[in-house]
Amino acid sequence: FPSHDINDGITWGPRMYNNINWKSVCWSSDLMMFVAVADSGTFNRVAISYDGTIWNQQETNNNNWNSVCWSSELQLFVAVASSGTNRVMTSSNGINWTTYSAASNLDWTSVCWSPELGLFVAVASSGTGNRIMTSSNGINWTSRSSPEDNNWKCVIWVPELRVFASVASSGTNRLMYSFNGVNW
Repeated sequence: FPSHDINDGITWGPRMYNNINWKSVCWSSDLMMFVAVADSGTFNRVAISYDGTIWNQQETNNNNWNSVCWSSELQLFVAVASSGTNRVMTSSNGINWTTYSAASNLDWTSVCWSPELGLFVAVASSGTGNRIMTSSNGINWTSRSSPEDNNWKCVIWVPELRVFASVASSGTNRLMYSFNGVNW
C-alpha cells in the first residue's frame, strides 16, 4: 500500500476517526478486510476497510479494545480489552461483534493466534500470577500462570520456531516464551 498523509484526499470516513485512539489492526486474507480496534469513541470502536484507504466504523460496546487478530482456520476475528464486563469480542465478518467473558477481568493488552496449535493466547498488564489466557475457539478462555507479574504488552506466534513470545514494559525479566501457550 502506498503511504498517505491524513489530508491527501484519502477517505477516512467522518473526521471523528482522528479523535479515536486506535490501538491495533489486523488483516484477513480470507475476507480481504482490515479490522482496527480502539480504546476510545462512543459505540464505534471498530473500523473495517477492504482497501486500507476507506474505513467504516462499526458498532461495539465502549470497552477499551487493545488488540485484534484473525484466525483463518476458525474464520474469526478476536479482540481483547482492558475494561468492561466482557473483555473479549469475536466476529466472523468484522461487522457484527459478540462479547464474551475473559478468563479474568484483567487489563488484556494483546492477543494472537497459532494455527499450528489451534490456540489463541492473550496477555495482560494486570493480575497476580494469571496474566495469560488461552482459548481454542475465541469464546471460552482459560487462565494460565504467568512467570512474572509484568506489564505484558504484546504476544506473537512464530510458526517457523513454533513458539509464542511476549514482551513487557516493566519487571526484571521482560521477555517470556512458550512452545504450547500453557507453560511459560
